[in-house]
Amino acid sequence: MPMLDGLEDAGRIVGRQEHATQKLIKGFMEGREPNAIAAFICESMISLAQNIDAQNAKGREISRNMTSLLGYVQQLQSIYEDSPDDGDDELAELVKDSKA
Repeated sequence: MPMLDGLEDAGRIVGRQEHATQKLIKGFMEGREPNAIAAFICESMISLAQNIDAQNAKGREISRNMTSLLGYVQQLQSIYEDSPDDGDDELAELVKDSKA
């Protein structure tokens, strides 16, 4: 049965980890053009965060999912590491020089 627009997640509680992950993605991707790999990683991060919240609510162990989530964060950083977008040109130059 079709859903009304905007009600797909009605009644669903967004947990702490999912909220933090959404905030991290939004902040990190601001001003950056997402490619297919980055989009996949971001969606995977949200799914893992949802699983972590569900496992936490049930008192289950989360270390494997946290390790995976952190791995995705590092992969996302590595995709964009050659193009720092922090607004600090001097810092960008230092990063560039340190890699040379």
